[in-house]
Amino acid sequence: MDMLFFGVMICLLIYIAYRNFDLIKRYRHNKEYIDCYKEMLSGAEGAYEHVCRYVESESSEEFKNKGRVLKLYQEMDKELDSKQTLEDLDLKAVFCKNGKYSKQQVSINADVFVWLYLDMAKARRLSKFDILNGLDEKIREVPELERRVEYQTALAIYNALCEKEDAGVGFLTSLLDGGFATYEYDKNLIGLFKRFASSTLAYSGEPMEDYYRNDLHSFAATQIGSVYMKDLEIYDKYPPIEKKEENQETKTEEDALAENKEETKE
Repeated sequence: MDMLFFGVMICLLIYIAYRNFDLIKRYRHNKEYIDCYKEMLSGAEGAYEHVCRYVESESSEEFKNKGRVLKLYQEMDKELDSKQTLEDLDLKAVFCKNGKYSKQQVSINADVFVWLYLDMAKARRLSKFDILNGLDEKIREVPELERRVEYQTALAIYNALCEKEDAGVGFLTSLLDGGFATYEYDKNLIGLFKRFASSTLAYSGEPMEDYYRNDLHSFAATQIGSVYMKDLEIYDKYPPIEKKEENQETKTEEDALAENKEETKE
């Protein structure tokens, strides 16, 4: 019995050591990735060069592809050829683990969808429909995500930007009305995805409740919101209301994404 207990304890210690090592390694990958997207949001000089170095040096396919989503945005912004970056992009490597759907992988990488939305809006503003269509195809290559709010929001945004079908209005309106209970989602990020929904509906000229129209002013006060709304060319219609609210709302949005990142260290 003592030997069995001793053996179990040894196995437990080995597992804990392996788990801690894996989390520390992931944290290191994540830190530079976060640095890259913060630089991009703030418009820091050298942000493109940084993300290029990150993609080239990254050994993890998961993080290499997360970097490609960022790199694509910068390439469009700089009028560079994005075909190779888009072709190399593999979202399965981001959202699946060992080739299978992983709810944890989707949860800790939800920020990738944020950047996919930003990529699509940028492509639409610059009339780069080859990239916009390519992004839609890449997202659809991971049908395992079809029960996720993030995935359905991406398809709806694409339809809205291309003015296809119902222009994504059906799902986006349902999302604002709380019709997302049948989908998987992260509670701390659902508010952010609602803001993308309301911004896209505003772009499409759809009527909304006053609450959501007013909320757009708050979204415009955040770095992510201002970037998205400027690419949709609705920022001037819903500018930030006041500085005090800007500080509060920016902190709320950044904290929501940061909380997701913290899950990788638990």
